[in-house]
Amino acid sequence: MASPREEQPVIMLDTSACVEVLRGRPPPRRIAARSCSVSTIVLAELWGGVFHRGGPNEERKLQLLLETVAIIDFDAACARETGRILGLLAQSGQSIGDFDAQIAGHALHLKATLVTLNLKHFERVPGLHLLPWRTN
Repeated sequence: MASPREEQPVIMLDTSACVEVLRGRPPPRRIAARSCSVSTIVLAELWGGVFHRGGPNEERKLQLLLETVAIIDFDAACARETGRILGLLAQSGQSIGDFDAQIAGHALHLKATLVTLNLKHFERVPGLHLLPWRTN
């Protein structure tokens, strides 16, 4: 068994990365080879999409995706980190939206690397480790 120091860093997929998978676009090899997780905040956004656009096919695709990732609960410590992010961004006249702030807060609290197509939003969050979905 690996010691905590030898463990791989947590890789979290944001909503945009999950949507790519749901659209049938496989993750790049550098991401597919890693164990990935999603925040329950991302899960809420994904379920919102299923119920908005609907259909059993979309629900089936989401269920299949959820079988391949670890789901990590958003807790009070993540909420505090989110509040810190919202405060910092507000002080500088910036915003990334509540869901993205929660996803960033969750990733920061876990010291996770966030995989996203939405670098423009998440680059505003100091200290957040990002891995772009695409490298081009």
